[in-house]
Amino acid sequence: MPQRFLSIIITIIALSVSCIKTHATSGTMFVIDSLRTELHGAKTPTDSLPIMLNLYDVLPREKSNKIGDSLYYTAMRAHDYNSALDIIRNQANRYMRRDSMLRDLTEKALKCPESNDRKETVTFIRFMQNMRRAYYSDTEERKEALKERMEEIMLNPPSDLYDRAALTHGICLLLSDIPNSNLLVSYMDSLKNIINRLPSNAYSLRNAYNVHAASIYSFTNPERSMEADLNTLRNIELLKKQYSAKGRKFRNYHPSFYTIYTRLLSNFEILDTAKVNEYYSKAIVQLPFDPAIHETYSNSQLPDIYYSMFYKDYSRALPLIKEAINQPMTQARYKLLLQLEIECAEALGDKEILLKASSDYIKVLKDEIEEQSHSSYRELQTAYAIYDMKYRVTQMAKEKSESVASLQHTIILVSICAVIILIILAIFLFLQFRKNRMLIRNLSETNQKLLSESENLKQSRAELIRARDTAQKANNLKTDFIKNMSYEVRVPLQAINEYSHLIADCVGNASSDDMERISQRHLTHFADLLELNSELLSTIINDVLRLSEIDSSPISVQPVVINIKLLCEATLDSVRHRVKPGVTLSLAPECGPIEIFSDPTRLQQILNNLLTNAAKFTDKGSIVLSYRTNDSDSKIIFTVTDTGIGINAKNKDKIFDRFFKIDRDSQGAGLGLTIARLIAQRLEGDVELDTSYTSGARFSVTLPKN
Repeated sequence: MPQRFLSIIITIIALSVSCIKTHATSGTMFVIDSLRTELHGAKTPTDSLPIMLNLYDVLPREKSNKIGDSLYYTAMRAHDYNSALDIIRNQANRYMRRDSMLRDLTEKALKCPESNDRKETVTFIRFMQNMRRAYYSDTEERKEALKERMEEIMLNPPSDLYDRAALTHGICLLLSDIPNSNLLVSYMDSLKNIINRLPSNAYSLRNAYNVHAASIYSFTNPERSMEADLNTLRNIELLKKQYSAKGRKFRNYHPSFYTIYTRLLSNFEILDTAKVNEYYSKAIVQLPFDPAIHETYSNSQLPDIYYSMFYKDYSRALPLIKEAINQPMTQARYKLLLQLEIECAEALGDKEILLKASSDYIKVLKDEIEEQSHSSYRELQTAYAIYDMKYRVTQMAKEKSESVASLQHTIILVSICAVIILIILAIFLFLQFRKNRMLIRNLSETNQKLLSESENLKQSRAELIRARDTAQKANNLKTDFIKNMSYEVRVPLQAINEYSHLIADCVGNASSDDMERISQRHLTHFADLLELNSELLSTIINDVLRLSEIDSSPISVQPVVINIKLLCEATLDSVRHRVKPGVTLSLAPECGPIEIFSDPTRLQQILNNLLTNAAKFTDKGSIVLSYRTNDSDSKIIFTVTDTGIGINAKNKDKIFDRFFKIDRDSQGAGLGLTIARLIAQRLEGDVELDTSYTSGARFSVTLPKN
C-alpha cells in the first residue's frame, strides 16, 4: 500500500505539472521577448553580455546554437574571458560530431589569455574529439587510433596534466567496447587520479569523466556507476550556484537530472525504499520542463519500469517494458529489459511472453558471448601491443645504458690522457714559474715606482683641470656680469639723465604763470620716472652687492620669533607701488596669525624678490601672497601666485641660474630668483616653481618653523 499511495501521489504531481506546460511555454516566450527587447536597449558589449547569456539559456537548443558565435565575440569585446570560454565548452558539447567545428572552437579558445580556465576548455574540446573518434569511427580507425595513443603514453608520455588527461580519456573511450576488460578498468582508475589532481573548479572535465564512468560501470559495477552519477549531481549543484550568482537563472539542467536519476534508479536492486522513491520522484518531476525529456519518457518510460520492478508491480511493469524494449533509444538497455520482461512473465505466468523473451535473451547472450570472444581477442591484441611497446622501451633503455657505458669508458680514457698531459704541463709551468718569479719580483718593484709617479701625475693633472675649470667659470661669470651690468645700468642711467634735462628745461624756460601748469602736467610725471629708474638702478646694485656678499662669505642669520602675518603685510606694502594699474596685490584671507623662529630680514628679502618679480610680469589680474603649515606642522609654506605671463615648465630649473632672463628686454639683472633660493637654502628651506599652475606663475617657499 505505501508504494501504491506514493505512486499515485507522484502521478498526480506529474499530471499537475504537465497541465501547466502550456502556461510555462507561453511564459518562456514572454521571457524571450522581454530579453530581446532589453537587448535592443543595450549600448555596450558589457551591457549586452548578461542579456545574451540568459537568452542563450532560455532559447530552444537549435535556436540558441545560432547565437553562440555572436555571444563569444560579445564576451571577447567585453573582456569577459570566463564567459567566452564557457560558451565555447557549451558549443563543443553540442557540436561533438563535427570535427571542423571543434577545431574552430579550439582556435577561439586559444585567443583568450592563458589560464587554467583556458587549459580546461581546450582539454574539454579534446574530450569531445575523443568521443567523436570513439563513437563515430569504424573498427579499423579506432584500432589505429588506440595503437597511436598507446605508443604515445608508453614511449613519450606528456608531462602536462591536462595533456595527460586528454590522452588517457581517449584511450578509455577506445577501450570502452570491452567493458569487462581489466585494461579498461586500469586506465579508468588512472584517468580518475589525473582528474582529481586538476583544479577543483574544473567542473566540465570532472563531469565528462563521471558521465563516462557512470555509463561504463552501469552494467558491470553498479556501485561505481552510482558514485560517478552522485559526483555529477554535486558538480551540477555547484555550477547552479555559480551561474545563479552571475544572474543566469534560465539555465536548463533538467535533461541532465532526468538522465542521471533514471540511471540511478536502474540500480534499484541495491537501493533501499527511500532512495527508490527519491530518485523516481526527481526523475518524473523533470518531464514538463523540456520537450526532449517528455518525448524520451513517452517512448520509453524507464523510471516507471524500474520503480514498478522494485515494488514487484509486474502487471504495471510488463506493458511498459514491451513498449520500451524495441525503441532505438533503449538499445543500450536491451539486455536488462529482457531480463526484467522474463521476471515479469514468470511472476504473472504469461508463458507466451516468457517463451519469446527467453528466446530473445538467449540470442542476446549468444551474441554477447561471441562479442566477448572478439573483445577478448582485441584485448589480447592490445595487451600484446602494450607488451611489444614495453619491450621496445626496454630495448631502448638497454641500448641507452650500453651507449652510456661506452661513453663513460671513452670519457675515462680521455680523462687519463688529459691527466698525464696536465702533469707534464704542470712540471713545465713550475719550472717556468721559478724562472719568472725573479723577473716578476724585479718588475714589481719597477712597477711600484711607476705607479707612484703615475699617481702623482694624475693628481697634478686633476688639480690643473680644476684650476682651469674654476678660472674658466670665473671668466664666464665675469663676462656675463659685465654684459648684463653694462646693459642693465646704462638704461636707467640714461633715463635719469634725460628726464633730469627735461625737468631743467621745463623749469628754466617756463614763466611764472606756466610753472603751475607745467608742474601739474609734467614735472610730477618726470619725477616719478626719475624715482622709478633710480629705484631700478638701486635694485640692480643691491642685487649685485647681495650676491657678492653671499659668494664671499656665509650669509649671517639672526633668528627671532616672527609674526608671519605682520611681516607679510609689511612686505606687501613695500612693493605695492611697483604693481601696475588694474592689478590687485593682497594677502590670502584664510591666512591667520602664525609665529615661527627665523631671520625676518632674510625672509622679507625672499618674499620681496618674489613679489617684485610677480609685479614686473603681471599686467592685469591679481598677485596673492599666502602661507600655511604642512601636515606635520613642522614647516611653513609661502606661495606667491600671479596671473601674469607665466613660465614654461621646461625652464623651471634655469630660472634660478644667475643672469638668466626669460625675456631679455625685461628690467633687472636676472638675479632676484637666484638670491631668493640661496637665502632660502641658507635658512634650511628652498624655493620652487609650481608647474601644475597654468594661469600665470606660482612660486612656493618652504622653510622650517624652528
